This record gives sequence, C-alpha cells and structure tokens, in this order.
Amino acid sequence: MTRKRRRRRESEDEIRNRVVNETALYLTTCLDHPELAVSIPVIPAGSGEFPRSLAGNFWRHVLFE
Repeated sequence: MTRKRRRRRESEDEIRNRVVNETALYLTTCLDHPELAVSIPVIPAGSGEFPRSLAGNFWRHVLFE
C-alpha cells in the first residue's frame, strides 16, 4: 500500500522567492541564448488587426514547441 505524500504549503515568502528565482533563471537563459526568444508580433494601435489564425499559431508555438 502506497501512502499519498502531502505537499507542504509554501509561505508567501517562499512563493515569492521561488517565483523570483524561476524568473531570474528564465531571463538569464534568454539573455545567454537570444535564439530561443519568441518574437511577439505587433501592430500599431488603430491600424488594423491580426488575422484570427495568428493567435492560434502564436500560442501553439509558445506553449507546445
């Protein structure tokens, strides 16, 4: 019989420190490897809009590739 392990609840300080450390690691990796950066498409406000298919393609690339 296996016991379920209960996760210890993180304090707010622990959560904040974890998030800051994860973000710092992500930013450091991106700065060290600019080829990994995701280009975010932009369009000047009021000058038109993106095709609906662009959102799906963008998020598919960001989330699953």
